[in-house]
Amino acid sequence: MKLLTRYILRQNLFLLLLVCGIGLGIYVFIDLFDRLDDFLEAGVGLSSVGAYFLYRTPFILAQIFPAVFLIALMVQMGLMLRSRELLALEACSVSPGAVAKSVIWYALALCVVQLLFSEALGVSGHRAADRIWNEEVRNRQIEKRQLADIWFREGNRIVHMGEVTPSAGQGSWLTVHVLEDDDAGSVKEILRARTFKSTAAGWFLTDVTRTFPASFEVQEVAQMELDLRTDLGSFLIVDPKTRLESLPLWQLGAEIKRLQDSGSNIERLQTAWHMKLAYAGSVLVMALIALAVVSLFGSLFVIIPIGLVATFCYYGLFVLCASAGEKGLVPPMLAAWAANAFFTAVAGGWMLRGRSFHLG
Repeated sequence: MKLLTRYILRQNLFLLLLVCGIGLGIYVFIDLFDRLDDFLEAGVGLSSVGAYFLYRTPFILAQIFPAVFLIALMVQMGLMLRSRELLALEACSVSPGAVAKSVIWYALALCVVQLLFSEALGVSGHRAADRIWNEEVRNRQIEKRQLADIWFREGNRIVHMGEVTPSAGQGSWLTVHVLEDDDAGSVKEILRARTFKSTAAGWFLTDVTRTFPASFEVQEVAQMELDLRTDLGSFLIVDPKTRLESLPLWQLGAEIKRLQDSGSNIERLQTAWHMKLAYAGSVLVMALIALAVVSLFGSLFVIIPIGLVATFCYYGLFVLCASAGEKGLVPPMLAAWAANAFFTAVAGGWMLRGRSFHLG
């Protein structure tokens, strides 16, 4: 590791920890007062409140880390600019490109750390905090959660569930359209059941009406069994109320493949999967924004506000594109990476000009 890289890393780590602690404290303070009435109304003890915020801490750190890194890097570069360190480096034939290269390699390493930290501690901590919030505060245990109007496809069957309790493996108002084996799209049979239950051996239907469109024949059956193998518990993952940041990357990938094979709508899950990678990559984008802003302005009191405005613009575009991707308006990959690509092109293009930092 070069001496310049070690110097930048050592100085930035100190500022990073400092700003991270301040940001975490502000976030927890605001979140505490936002949820205080709910905690008091539910009569939750201090131990549960403390456990909730302790579990939330890794997730909060993963969320604020890109912005924290931007602030720490801008403060560091602004102080180096103010103390004429960057000018001294150029006088010693150390180009702005060499400084930027060291920062970029450092940012790439932090991208990997951000991804691993958020997918390990962040996801598990978020799940534990949500469990405390739902079970002890909101009293919405997962065993009681019901979903409505769920569609999926398995083989030549298109299934619609009116109401379902995934954890109990049962529901009501089931409709199954059985397609012809030639996959021509014509319906061979329509099954309607008042109630149903999913087990490892298959699905058991009660109060069933069987309709055969070709012959207009209708049969009433008290009970029947279908060889469906879809796990109802997996539908908790695609529940619109489920926060996708609480799911690890590998689980999202497995569900995307399973639901894709069944013909279900997966744009929301695909967008969330790419967003996890794109958000980790935003650390590099923040580094490029900081370097570009420092090369444009020479005052520390101007660098930080401009950098924060650029960050808010980035997050606004990131959320806007993500919403468009979840609704299927744009491809999921484009929706997740559009903000990164745009700000990388703008900030990176400015850095390629090789403008001296001390001229800002």
